[in-house]
Amino acid sequence: MDLDTIKSEYSKRKQAYEKLKTEIIYILEEQLKAANVPYHMIDGRIKELDSVIAKAQRNAPGQEFEDIDKIIDICGVRIICLFLSDIEKIELLIEKSFDVEDKDNKMLSKSEAEFGYLSVHYVGKIPSNFTGPRYNDIKGLRFEIQVRTIAMHSWATISHYLDYKSPHSIPSELRKDFQALSALFYLADSHFELFFRKGQESKQIVEKKAKKASGLSGEEINQDTLLIYMKRKFRDREHNTKIELISELVEELVAAGYKTIGEVDEDIQRSMEAFRLYEKKYPPTDIETDEPTTFTDIGVVRAALDLIMEKFFEHYCERMGYGPSDEMWKQYEEFKKHVK
Repeated sequence: MDLDTIKSEYSKRKQAYEKLKTEIIYILEEQLKAANVPYHMIDGRIKELDSVIAKAQRNAPGQEFEDIDKIIDICGVRIICLFLSDIEKIELLIEKSFDVEDKDNKMLSKSEAEFGYLSVHYVGKIPSNFTGPRYNDIKGLRFEIQVRTIAMHSWATISHYLDYKSPHSIPSELRKDFQALSALFYLADSHFELFFRKGQESKQIVEKKAKKASGLSGEEINQDTLLIYMKRKFRDREHNTKIELISELVEELVAAGYKTIGEVDEDIQRSMEAFRLYEKKYPPTDIETDEPTTFTDIGVVRAALDLIMEKFFEHYCERMGYGPSDEMWKQYEEFKKHVK
């Protein structure tokens, strides 16, 4: 293929490649959401003409240019996931969602001493059974999908700017440091995965304990124990699942001197009558309808303890900027006499 033909074909196909990139990202986002697989980022790019020409010339002998149809990565999409175990889940989704022509698992194919980043590469096309105007101009185009973890992506990004493109190009006095850095990223990925698995196991253990008669009474206060406690304690309430808010409440409880879930539960029990009277007189407002509503589980814990634990209330007011003369402070005072 000559240079003018490559330029002409690229110009004619570029819009279709842009459309293909958008479609691939849409399909992946929908599949990951449906499968409940978390991810850090999905992005894509279309190779610029100069890069396409350079690759076509590099892959062909002499002064010739490779056929543009043989360049498989003009359209490229990258998925950055969180954990090593997510890669396998994403692989299954890719293989289900597209017509895969080739798979290159660089995590397995690269030797220990080989320089470069790790990832899984797929070459594929939009499935042949996808029909209609939306797919007619993109079905036959190849694309590449790369899958890697955040740690892999970080190492690839940083090492790219170190300017050493092969092992022997690194000065001998720097090679040990380079290998050590590579090993640190590898260990980080392995330990993130280990931490994730241990965290999942910890949640399962807490769930099992919560089902027993003794419950979570003696368990320390942390994100997992507090979340499960609130779900079981306040079954008829809306459960706030924003991790940031739960973590914030954990810090407030610990700062107030609470050590176990049992201590928190005991004070909530003593304060429930006062809390119900408070909620009846001062219900929260739904931000969408502007109508009175009820407290979420986090709101119950915070308001109930505000009424009984002065240190907890003062810590919260200090963080929110309230003082003893503010209306909120006065509202709580009238209900404290109902605490058991």
